[in-house]
Amino acid sequence: MEIRLRNLKRNYGSLHAVDDVSLDIPSNTVYGIIGRSGAGKSTLVRLVSMLEKPDVGEVYYDDKRVDNLSKKELIEERRKIGMIFQNFNLFSSRSAEDNIAYPMEICHMDKEYIRKRTAELLSLVGLEGRGKAAISTLSGGQKQRVAIARALAVNPSILFCDEATSALDPQTTRAILALIKEIQKKMNLTVVMITHQMEVVRDACDRVAVLDAGHIVEEGTVSDIFSSPKSAVTKDFLSSLTTVHDSVVRWSKEGGHYTLRFRGTKTDEPIISTVSRETGAIFNIRAAGVQNVDGEELGIMITDIGPDAGTAERAVALLRENGVTVEEEA
Repeated sequence: MEIRLRNLKRNYGSLHAVDDVSLDIPSNTVYGIIGRSGAGKSTLVRLVSMLEKPDVGEVYYDDKRVDNLSKKELIEERRKIGMIFQNFNLFSSRSAEDNIAYPMEICHMDKEYIRKRTAELLSLVGLEGRGKAAISTLSGGQKQRVAIARALAVNPSILFCDEATSALDPQTTRAILALIKEIQKKMNLTVVMITHQMEVVRDACDRVAVLDAGHIVEEGTVSDIFSSPKSAVTKDFLSSLTTVHDSVVRWSKEGGHYTLRFRGTKTDEPIISTVSRETGAIFNIRAAGVQNVDGEELGIMITDIGPDAGTAERAVALLRENGVTVEEEA
């Protein structure tokens, strides 16, 4: 299901939490919305998921406007969406399978169908044999798997994930993201992931919108955003991935006046050696590595360039001629 947002605004007093946001979220995709704390992410997801009405603007699911529905129509439309939260929101008094069954029970579905569907969902999320388990006996990752299964219980067309991995350790986060991607492909879902973690965007999403102070400051495919970020906010998010993390390693905290980004086959070419030989530039590399983003290799290098400003300028020009994105620290 495609989601279209048109000029959404939501104010709380003098706070413009969402300020004139327009987005097209394609169907059958994993779409990320990333922003710092206070950027307006949670408010935006509440508007998109019909938990709140915008002060101004329109929300469409495919060609149907959904922000102005009657109470009865709203209840019916909400059954097309599933939601996963950071703190799981499970009933501690119910077992794993009873948590999963709950949305089907309130829809008054047949008991035998609920039993079969619950068993299918436990298998789908990798929790076979754990249906009778008390919630208190499950790990954080297992609780989130139960929450995912519950969100899928009524066969939604859209799945919202609001900071769904923020409470999990890195290894469990990767496993949950892989599960969500697998489920998205199997069920042809539109998945909207709200996050403040660039790793989540890199590892799970097809497209991403960057939110800052209630505005969309950048939007595009994940590989485009990673290889050529435009906004200061996006660059700041990407800088968090240049500490010791996966295949990108920073071994010097000092310096690093230039950030170079290499895309695709450029990661295998001796561009730095060529530029150094042709311009006489000296590269003092502070961090480097290659990441796989949406199936494409993207390289990053943080470096100083010397020995003087003129040589650095010539080196930067030649790097750009060779298809390298160069960002210079202000």
